[in-house]
Amino acid sequence: MKETIEFKKDIIFKTTIQEISLLNVTHEYKVLDDVIEGEFTVSGEYKMTEASVKHEDFFYNIPFAIALGSRIKHETVNLVMDDYNYEIDKDILHLKIKLGMHYEEVKEELIEETEIEEHDEIDSIEEMLDEIEEPEENEQEKIEVKEEIGEFSKKFNMPDNYITYKIHIMKNEETIDTIALKYNIKLEDLKEYNKEEVYSIGDKIVIPYFKNEE
Repeated sequence: MKETIEFKKDIIFKTTIQEISLLNVTHEYKVLDDVIEGEFTVSGEYKMTEASVKHEDFFYNIPFAIALGSRIKHETVNLVMDDYNYEIDKDILHLKIKLGMHYEEVKEELIEETEIEEHDEIDSIEEMLDEIEEPEENEQEKIEVKEEIGEFSKKFNMPDNYITYKIHIMKNEETIDTIALKYNIKLEDLKEYNKEEVYSIGDKIVIPYFKNEE
C-alpha cells in the first residue's frame, strides 16, 4: 500500500528573499507505537536582492508527525520523498512537501480499546464495565473504577452532540498532542475532557466523539 502525505511549512528568514538559487530538502524519521516522528532538513542558497552578487547560505530543521492507523504494520513503514516545491513572499519561504508512505496492512487485529456507547450515560458505562472486567479482579478495584468514571460523568455536562467516547491508556513516548493527532480530534476538545496539566504513562485519557452537525 502507498499513501501520499502532504505538508505545508513556512520558514521565516532574517532578511528578504529575492531568489532561491539552491534548495535541498531531506528527511529523517522513526516509527513509534502509534505515530511517526521525523524532521525535514531544508538547506540551500539565496539572494537578498536582485542586484546581489553574493549568495547567502541557509539551513533549517522542521519537525513533523504522522499518526498511524491500527491497520498499518508499523515495521513495514517506509517514508520516501515524492516531491517538493516552494513560493517566496518577502522574507517567508512557503514549502510544499509530499512524502510517500509505503506499508503493509494488518489482516486481522483485535481492538484493545473498548468503545462505550451512550444509552443512559452512567448506567450504560457501569454495564460495560461489568462485561469487560476479569472474574479474578478484586471487588474493591471494580468499585474504584466505577467511581472514577462516575465522577467524570458528573464533572462534565455532556453536550447535545455527545454520543460516545473511548478510554485511551497513555503509552511510552506518547503526548497529549500525538493522542489528539491519532484520533483526529481538536486538541482543545481533548483537553476539555481531560483536566490534568501533566500526563504520565498509564494515565487514562478520555477520547470524546461527537455526532456530525448538519
